[in-house]
Amino acid sequence: MRRALIFLAVLLAASCAYAASGTSGAAFLKLAPGAGPAGMGEAFSAVSGDVQSVYYNPAGLADVAQPQITGMHDASFQGIRYEFAALALPLLSFSAADGPKNSRGVIAAAVYNLSVSGLERRGTVETDAPTGTFGSSDLAYSLAYAYRFTPELSAGAAVKFVDQTLDSVSATALAVDIGGTFKHEGWSLAGGVRNAGSAPKFREAADPLPFTAYAGASRLFGGRWLTAADLLKPRDQPPGLALGVQYSHPFDPRLTGLLRAGFNTLHHDPGGISGVSLGGGVQMLSMQLDFAWLPMGDLGNTFRYSVSVRF
Repeated sequence: MRRALIFLAVLLAASCAYAASGTSGAAFLKLAPGAGPAGMGEAFSAVSGDVQSVYYNPAGLADVAQPQITGMHDASFQGIRYEFAALALPLLSFSAADGPKNSRGVIAAAVYNLSVSGLERRGTVETDAPTGTFGSSDLAYSLAYAYRFTPELSAGAAVKFVDQTLDSVSATALAVDIGGTFKHEGWSLAGGVRNAGSAPKFREAADPLPFTAYAGASRLFGGRWLTAADLLKPRDQPPGLALGVQYSHPFDPRLTGLLRAGFNTLHHDPGGISGVSLGGGVQMLSMQLDFAWLPMGDLGNTFRYSVSVRF
């Protein structure tokens, strides 16, 4: 246990030291996917066994005991669309008396896409009429692997290829996520980094990736109340805190209802409610449907929907 805690502490300390201030490029990588985690304020780094861990903490993939697939759609203001899809596959998984095992770890793949079209192009001469329209598309392709070293300690990593296009100009970059998870007496502790890598360069302009260091904790109380908290340090923002809770109510063995609430101090929106999120879902056999409401102040509301299937 001592070595595991030292590992997580060293990982977080080193990553916080690296998380300097300044602006970041490829800001879409900061958009956390999934309606379920979003409803919990994005406090999800210490929640394991879910394919969505491919973003929040790849070490959480080590507890995936059967193939999972998920897809998400986010309809935001001004026609901005955010899509996410991921697949997790355990390698040589089987069940034993003390729970599911993944003898060779778990691999996962994910795709992130933020896009907008119909942006008005303006020329160098002042005029009320646009000279045309253009679009923007941000893509990231991720490949992850997680491994459980002991029943308590897991680690994982993900490599992302980032491809951004703005009108006729494009930029690419490589990013790496690294995380660890340690479980003890009902608690799950996590730590790691997201988006360490090269800077995407549009012509002569290049800003570093939105590097983020995180540490988290979660615990399930009474078999129904899942609580989670994340401490985050983005390179371009002050430290932030994410808090989340999920209540599950089984109506029968085939149907379970889910309610979620969260708060994230990194979400500062002018006007209205800031940082609050609400959500819910329904789990029917191997399928789960989730939604989240994310108020964005004067910018309006964002509604996020996702579906997950276990095979």
